[in-house]
Amino acid sequence: MAGIRLSGLASGIDTETMIKQLMQVERAPVDRLSQKKQTLTWQRDAYREMNRGLLDLRTAASDMLFSKNYTAKTVVSSDNAKIAVTASPSAPAGSVTIEKVGQLASSASVAMATTAGKSASTTLADSGLFDTTGGKVNVQINTFSADGTAVTETLSLDSTQTLADLTSAINSKTNLGMSAVYNDITGKLVLTKTSTGKLNPNGPDITITDANLGTQKVNSQIDGVGQDGKNAKYTIGGQELEQRTNTFTQNGLTITLNGTSNTAITLNTKLDTQANFDSIKKFVDKYNDLIDKMNKKVREEKYRDFQPLTDAQRKELSEDEVKKWEEKAMSGVLKNDSFLRDGMTSFRSAISAKIDTGYSYTSGTDTIQLNYMSQIGITSTSDFRDGGKLRIDETKLKKMLEEQPEGVYKLFTAAAPEPAKDAQGNPIPSTNGIDGFVRQIQGFATTMRDKVSKVAGLDGAVATTYRLGKSLADIDKSMLTWEDKLKTKENSYYRRFAAMEQAMNQANSQSATLASYLGQ
Repeated sequence: MAGIRLSGLASGIDTETMIKQLMQVERAPVDRLSQKKQTLTWQRDAYREMNRGLLDLRTAASDMLFSKNYTAKTVVSSDNAKIAVTASPSAPAGSVTIEKVGQLASSASVAMATTAGKSASTTLADSGLFDTTGGKVNVQINTFSADGTAVTETLSLDSTQTLADLTSAINSKTNLGMSAVYNDITGKLVLTKTSTGKLNPNGPDITITDANLGTQKVNSQIDGVGQDGKNAKYTIGGQELEQRTNTFTQNGLTITLNGTSNTAITLNTKLDTQANFDSIKKFVDKYNDLIDKMNKKVREEKYRDFQPLTDAQRKELSEDEVKKWEEKAMSGVLKNDSFLRDGMTSFRSAISAKIDTGYSYTSGTDTIQLNYMSQIGITSTSDFRDGGKLRIDETKLKKMLEEQPEGVYKLFTAAAPEPAKDAQGNPIPSTNGIDGFVRQIQGFATTMRDKVSKVAGLDGAVATTYRLGKSLADIDKSMLTWEDKLKTKENSYYRRFAAMEQAMNQANSQSATLASYLGQ
């Protein structure tokens, strides 16, 4: 427990204030370290912000490797109420006519009846559904899975258990692929397959057997108590086709039959040029957003007169003044940063590079090799201050997406062969070009992210694993050392002033004694 310090009792000097002023001067090295630490922290955080942007861009580039972004299709049904349809990128453009929908797919089901009005709490012994010899009920269920595989389950229950227990036991066997419901108004236990279609081509889809007696109780082919599943039936080109489900995929189209129809229904498929354009524009916008952030950071003004505030300085300012000061102090922490500049240069090179697409098309009598992004309307802006942001000629890009979607896809995603190497093992640039645009961006983003991570670390990284973290750790150690020195120095000042007070107190005492003698 620190001792209580009473200063200036003898001398009348405010030693507490004097020592604080002296220590304020002594703390100058610690304040400089604190300011340096704050600057490095801001720098680290700014780097990490760039790294998060690089990760987002790399993720977007990875998504742009999929053909869905360039060859998406749209499809329209002439009767969406009867047939709904969606198209995958693999769907061929053109029309398909479904001349007739003769039947929808339905599920198999069976029903077993107790006495009407019996509740779900009725015991199996009282239900009369199964034999209860030996106090046990054994029910064997034979059915088929959605792919036509035979499935058998035998359920064993006590005769004292209820119809509700039997219903739960059936529903718990998920491999049966059916739901059981007991209706206490009708007194019927109904089992229905969760999948549609005729699952057993050689017999009933569902069979229920009393295993105690070895006798069949019901199956889905017995009229009045069961029905087999039905396949969907539809006609294309005069040929009747069947599917086990009402939703199925055919030639890249996902078709859902919602109702029967004797009227021909046409499905028209074409390229979804707007959706494909939007996918590319979304990626370009993300690219431009990152380039803009990087460009602003390297060009940001550095205000050298605005250093990070010390704790003492912060106390003297209002909250608004602190905010405005720190905006200036934080500005320019990555001004002219080499990592950002090199990264921007790499990104800029990708838009003008020759790409090895291996793709050509005919225009009139000319055969055109598609090797440059400018051929589809994507170029750098003309203003060098933009840092290499991209611009899109919407008309030109949409025209190329409409006429040459495969070529556009390859310009973005082509994977060039490994370049040959010279005698020294150095790669020889290929005259055919390099990887597609998004593959280049993906690679540059990864490389730059790795470099920045070595300096600033990833979010949550241990300080000793990256350069700025090590510097911050060293500053923390130095500040601890200085704090110990300052504590020692402060105690020294207090001892000196205490000694002075003691000496003056003694002098005052002696003076008082002498005065008393002289006054006698």
